[in-house]
Amino acid sequence: MANPLAASSANPWQGLDIQSEWERFSQRDASAAEVWTSHVWVDNMHCAACSGRIEQTIKQQRGVLAVQASAASKRVRVVWDAKQTSPSSWFANLNEIGYPALPLNEYNAISDRTVQQRKMLWRLVVAVFCMMQVMMYAYPTYWSDSNDMAPDMVQLMKWASWVLTLPVMLFSATPFLSQAWVSLKQRQLGMDVPVSLGIMTAFVMSTLATFAPGGWWGDVVYYDSLTMFVSFLLIGRWLDVKLRNRTAGALENMMRRLPHAVLKKNADGEWVQIAASNINVGDVLYVRPGEVFAADGLVMVGSTSADESMLTGESEPVLKPVGAKVIAGAGNLTSAIEMQVEQVGEGTQYHALVNLMASASTEKPGIALLADKVAQPFLWAVLLAAIYAVIFWWNTDPAKAIMSAVAVLVVTCPCALSLATPAAMLASAGTFAKGGVLIRRLQAIQAISEVDTIVFDKTGTLTENLQQVTLVETHAQWDRQWLLDVIASMSRDSLHPVAQALHAFALQHDAQDQLLLQDWQEIVGGGMSATIVTKAGEAVRVTLGNAEFCGIAHEAADALRQVYVATGEVQLARLTLTEQVKPHAKAAISQLIAHGLDIQLLSGDRIAPVKNLAAQLGIERAFGLQKAADKLQHVKLLQQQGRKVLMVGDGLNDGPVIAAAHTSIAMGSGVPLTQAQADMVVLGNDIGVLVSLISHCQKTILIVKQNLLWAALYNAAGVPLAIMGLLPAWLAGLGMAASSLLVLLNALRLTDWDKSGWQKGQA
Repeated sequence: MANPLAASSANPWQGLDIQSEWERFSQRDASAAEVWTSHVWVDNMHCAACSGRIEQTIKQQRGVLAVQASAASKRVRVVWDAKQTSPSSWFANLNEIGYPALPLNEYNAISDRTVQQRKMLWRLVVAVFCMMQVMMYAYPTYWSDSNDMAPDMVQLMKWASWVLTLPVMLFSATPFLSQAWVSLKQRQLGMDVPVSLGIMTAFVMSTLATFAPGGWWGDVVYYDSLTMFVSFLLIGRWLDVKLRNRTAGALENMMRRLPHAVLKKNADGEWVQIAASNINVGDVLYVRPGEVFAADGLVMVGSTSADESMLTGESEPVLKPVGAKVIAGAGNLTSAIEMQVEQVGEGTQYHALVNLMASASTEKPGIALLADKVAQPFLWAVLLAAIYAVIFWWNTDPAKAIMSAVAVLVVTCPCALSLATPAAMLASAGTFAKGGVLIRRLQAIQAISEVDTIVFDKTGTLTENLQQVTLVETHAQWDRQWLLDVIASMSRDSLHPVAQALHAFALQHDAQDQLLLQDWQEIVGGGMSATIVTKAGEAVRVTLGNAEFCGIAHEAADALRQVYVATGEVQLARLTLTEQVKPHAKAAISQLIAHGLDIQLLSGDRIAPVKNLAAQLGIERAFGLQKAADKLQHVKLLQQQGRKVLMVGDGLNDGPVIAAAHTSIAMGSGVPLTQAQADMVVLGNDIGVLVSLISHCQKTILIVKQNLLWAALYNAAGVPLAIMGLLPAWLAGLGMAASSLLVLLNALRLTDWDKSGWQKGQA
């Protein structure tokens, strides 16, 4: 496959206008058939000013509905209307303003990242080598008197230093100079403009002092400071690339995890190799040990164990006997199997997770808006400070005036400011992803760190989805086995945990879920109803659900959860469900309460079992019989009181309240709609991880504030020193690089996530 970057310049992006091509990096909007969301990788995007310019440029395209750009991850999310525009138009536009863009797919992302990293390393090697040679020539002039060296020898050293500085200017510094030139042509101000002004000014001043000494510029050269500054800049840029790749590695690993080709059984029963993109539902695939499942499906022949840690965060292998479900992206560990495909492409859990992570990497948290707001004003302030330095020193020493301005431009290079927030946020996002917690919106990290109230759903969140079902009684005039068939058929298509438990129970008792259902309906918080033909040929309306939904006037008095089968007001059967509390729920609730969080429980279940569970877990405020509207009203009331509410749930009836809460977490076993509304998804369903998750979010925001404070203090101290002429250019470059490195290393502390409990020192 040819490198896309080397495509013909005549019309290099035209191929992306074919729908099958843009589908590789785009997703169709569920509510509008012609609206697509595309994820794009953009080069040369290093700061908040860059991302703002990119967003502004793409938004000018007709048919572009929304744009989000993240300098930290170099990703842009574009929402566009296929009737009005096409990808080639805004791809070409980005290239014209100096930001080459690529579709965010496996080959482009990997190959380009590797090439760019190697180029950056080569630029750094050349700069450091030339810097060391220039320092060798500069050293004697620092430590010798004017009479110790002949003038010709001093001049020869200047010429040699100039020659050694040329590779730095023509090769090593080109990323800064070229991007600054593009910004100036677009009448924009980016981070590279003041940096490049400093580099060019120092080089021009030194060149004049070398070839035309005696003017107002003097005879002092700054080749050592210049090469050192470029080296420090490149060290910071190279470390930025390395650390960014490390913290964003979880997303990249998931995106390139699926195989390119698979073995498929054809109509003649022979195994043929096909492209993974050509898999269809119903295909039978052969998966060998060590390979990755390319689609979701069922094990048909053989048994094995699977590594699902990439998707769930759970490191233990999962047994996969005949009939078990396997998911795309999981690894086949022990034995070769045959599987039948049930879901492919965007329908798989794997692609859903990748898309969610890609969206999250472009989201801008509220705290990041601070850097966006000050980026442009800050750069203008830097230029004004440099001009002031020139005016301040010009009458006294023009050469010192110019070099003081250079020092101002260098010391205020806003790398640390632009990296302060995204470096920490993406470090935590990558850490959470590796630990089985998926972030859909980066602002959730800040929101979760602020919560003072947590509202839990019960079933599937604090209790296990798989419940013990007991058929307590059936109507004497109705056939027990037929009632089991009714339960199996009516609960078959529901995603509610109780319905799934009823379906499994009925199948265990030899029920057949093949009854013809007419006008089947599911009412959130109530149950299901359908018209069914009895064995006698009579069509009856049957309900399956709680007492109120089924019209049962006198519910059984015991505290266990009751589910009824009824027709009209006649009770046909009664079942009880016994829930088991999740293993780490009690310890997690205790720790959350101990750290001052108000814990509440809202459930659609009856009051008695809800109160019983709350007593077991130590929750004082618990409410039963809560429908979706009741839960929403309850959370809104808490918000009106000034509470910052975190909603944790998994059911269909939790969707509205999860969307309305200050922030939200959905369990991995929850229905897709609920997960789509939540800010985070706990893939492994372990409620115990919530304690350390909140703690780590608080630590993340603390580190973000530390980074922003450091960037502000560093610039506040450096600018006056540079204006006063007390800060040479090389020392300014060292300080700038050290400032950026400190921010990145501070963010790197977030790559270690201790799940054992609340972080020490966190409130």
